[in-house]
Amino acid sequence: MRAIISVSDKEGIIDFVRGISRHLTETYASSGTLKLLRDSGIDARNISDLTGFESLLRGRVKTLHPAIFSGILSERDPESASQMDHFGFLNFDLVVANLYPFWKYSDGENLDEIVEHIDIGGVSLIRAAAKNFKHVTVLVDKTDYAPVMEEISSTGSVSESTRKRLAVRAFAETARYDATINRTLSRVLLGHNIPEIPDFSRAINLRYGENPDQTGIMIPDGSGMGIPGSFKMSGKELSYNNIMDSDSAVDTVMEFTDPATVIVKHNTPCGVAVSSSLKESFIHALKGDEESAYGSVIAMNRNLDVGTAEALSKLFVEVIIAPGFDGDSFNILRKKKNLRILKTVMKHDPSLRYRSVSHGILAQSPISSTYEKMEHVAGPKCGEDLIRDMSFAWKVVTHCRSNAIVLAHHGSTVGIGAGQTSRVEAARIALKKAGDKAKGAVMASDGFLPFDDSVKTAAEAGISAIIQPGGSIRDKEVISRAEELSISMYFTGKRVFLH
Repeated sequence: MRAIISVSDKEGIIDFVRGISRHLTETYASSGTLKLLRDSGIDARNISDLTGFESLLRGRVKTLHPAIFSGILSERDPESASQMDHFGFLNFDLVVANLYPFWKYSDGENLDEIVEHIDIGGVSLIRAAAKNFKHVTVLVDKTDYAPVMEEISSTGSVSESTRKRLAVRAFAETARYDATINRTLSRVLLGHNIPEIPDFSRAINLRYGENPDQTGIMIPDGSGMGIPGSFKMSGKELSYNNIMDSDSAVDTVMEFTDPATVIVKHNTPCGVAVSSSLKESFIHALKGDEESAYGSVIAMNRNLDVGTAEALSKLFVEVIIAPGFDGDSFNILRKKKNLRILKTVMKHDPSLRYRSVSHGILAQSPISSTYEKMEHVAGPKCGEDLIRDMSFAWKVVTHCRSNAIVLAHHGSTVGIGAGQTSRVEAARIALKKAGDKAKGAVMASDGFLPFDDSVKTAAEAGISAIIQPGGSIRDKEVISRAEELSISMYFTGKRVFLH
C-alpha cells in the first residue's frame, strides 16, 4: 500500500501511520508533514521526489503535479498502467489530507490573510482520491483514523464499503470548505451575507419525525453546542419532538440571569419562573400550569442541585436540561430510566435559523426579546415590581407560539395562551388558566392589540398592566380604553411573532 500524506491538523497522524506501517510499501508527504513523520522515526519520502520541485510561488504550489494526480486517479486498467509506466508514475492507494483552517480567518477583514488560507492542493488531493474510491482510500477526518487502522491491521486492506463511506465524507468536507469560502468572500468582496449550508454528512437518524410515519434526522453543526451538541447522560434516545421542545426550552431559559426554570410542552412554554433559588423557580414554574407540565421538557439555567432533583423526581417529565448536575442530583434523576437527562452548554447562538418549505428553505436571524425602550402610553406609571414583571413576561412571550398572551406575577407565569388564530382568544385562554391569580398580574402580547376587546377582558380579570408592541391602526382606541379602565400600558415598538 502506497500512501500520500499532507495534513494541516497533525493530531493523531503519527499513531495512525505507525499502526499501519507494516502494510505500507512507501509513504510520501508534504514538507511540514514530512518533517513530523521523520522526527517521529517514521520512514517517509518527500513529495518533491515525485514532482521535481520543493514548492513554487511561496508555497502556493506543492502537490499540484501530474505525477501525484495520475497516481491517485489511475483506474488501474491496462491503458492506465501503460501510461503510468511510460512516465514513470506510481499508483497511490491511500490519501490522508486535511485542509488549511480557513474557518479561523473567515470572520476577519484582512483580505490578503483570508485569501492565503484558501487551500488549493489539499482540496484537489481529496477530491481526486474521493473520485477514485474504487481504488483509493481517502481520509479527511481524524476520527476515522482508528477504525481504518483497525481494518487495515486485521485484513491488510480497506473494504469497498469503507472506501465509499470515506469518499462521501470527503466530498462533504470539500463542499463545506468551499461553502465557507463562498460565504466569506461574498461578505468581504461583495458585501453580501449568505446563510451557512447544513452539512448533511453529519446527519443522525432519529426513530421518526413528528409522527411515527414520518422519517426524521438531526444534523449537528459540529460545535458541540445547543441540544444537538448536548451530552445525554441518561435515558432513552431523543425524539424529533424532544429535540424541538428542548431547543425552545433552552432558548427561553437563556433569557434570564436569575435562577430560572422553563417548562415547555408542544414547543411553547407553559410555565416559567425566576427566583432566588433553582428549586423555588421550579416550584413556581410548575404552579403556572401543573396540568400541562405532565410529560413536558424542562430546562434550567443553573447546575441542578439535590433539592431541585428531588422535587423534579415526583413529576413525569420527558427531558431535563441543565448546564450541570451537582452532588447526588444526577443519581436521583437517573432512577427514572426513560427520563432523558441532558447536560448542555448554554450559549446564545446568533446564527441563522432555517425552516423548510416545499421546494425551498427559509432562513432568518434568531428572534430577540430586546427593545429600545418601554414607552408608557396609558394608565398610571408602574413601579419597579410591575416593570420587572412586564420585562419578564415580555421575554417569555417572545418564545411562545403566536398569537400569544402571557400573564405573570412576581417573576412567574400564571397563565399562557399561545398558538391561537385570535389574539383575544389567546387572552381568554391565559386568563382562564390563571383564574384568581390574574388579579394584580401583568399581560404581555407578542403582537399589537388590534382591538380594545383584549383590554376589556384583561380589566375584568384584574390585570394591572399590559406590555405590547403597539403599531395598530386602532392604537388610539386601545390606549383610550386602557386609560378609561385605569390599566397601565407600555409599548415596546417591536413585535415578537413566533410561528
